[in-house]
Amino acid sequence: MKPLLSPKDLADAIGVSESSVKRWVDNGIVHATKTAGGHRRIPINEAVRFLRESRSSLVSPESLGLNDVATLLGTDSPQGDQDEALFAYLREGHADQARGMLLSEFLNGRTVAQIVDGSLQYAMKQIGELWRTDEQGIFQEHRATEIAISAISRLRMLIPPRADDAPTAVGGAPTGDPYILPTLCAAAVLESQGFNAVNLGADTPIHSLLLATEALRARLIWLSVSGTGDLSQLQKELEHLADRARDASLSVIIGGSQSESIQLSDSPFCHVGTSMRELEAMSKGFLARLAPTAV
Repeated sequence: MKPLLSPKDLADAIGVSESSVKRWVDNGIVHATKTAGGHRRIPINEAVRFLRESRSSLVSPESLGLNDVATLLGTDSPQGDQDEALFAYLREGHADQARGMLLSEFLNGRTVAQIVDGSLQYAMKQIGELWRTDEQGIFQEHRATEIAISAISRLRMLIPPRADDAPTAVGGAPTGDPYILPTLCAAAVLESQGFNAVNLGADTPIHSLLLATEALRARLIWLSVSGTGDLSQLQKELEHLADRARDASLSVIIGGSQSESIQLSDSPFCHVGTSMRELEAMSKGFLARLAPTAV
């Protein structure tokens, strides 16, 4: 992946003339910087923003350094729909194609939340059931998880940079929860909505989460609950988290596959959801409340 692109790179990627891209840059349609020698340079995430908003066809992904996406152009997709195709790629360990498919969804205009709740969730759920009928199932699941983590990490690099005054969100998975992918996906969703997301990862004590929130002056906390650890202890810790959130006027969003098991006292500061689309909607509402009121 190229962090900075020349106008020719973007022109080749979408099949237009270099002069057209230079004109778009000069007219402010595509944002770019200039080198000391006066050459235009376009950040990769700005090129992706333009691709998504203009619905331009990507004819040469390798010109952007998106070689994972390029592998799909010369490969016959597995039979079936997109969900089944991603499942097949992940099951067989075809990392380039799996990453390319997820990145292609983003380039084609789907939101991070739609991608995670859609093809990625379907594929990982199917892979999680393989151990019941296939002795290789556990190894396939671990390999697929590693591929998915690398795909979401690359996708985060394509998300437009946040504003200088963007609020910070801090999150992770609680003590005893070993799952890395769900909280990584949550960070990507929040970044796509305009937050600076600091993902503390799996097995994060609530106390550490609160310390990070204070140190980074975060306005929002997310917690991904996907493990099946000591729910009664987690319940107590979350009640403490809710109290701290109320005292500090913080928003807390709790999600994950086990979030429905969480029972919290009614609090305007704590919200429980079950999907990335809910996280997306909640984060939009939070940002709307932060926005200055027009006079």
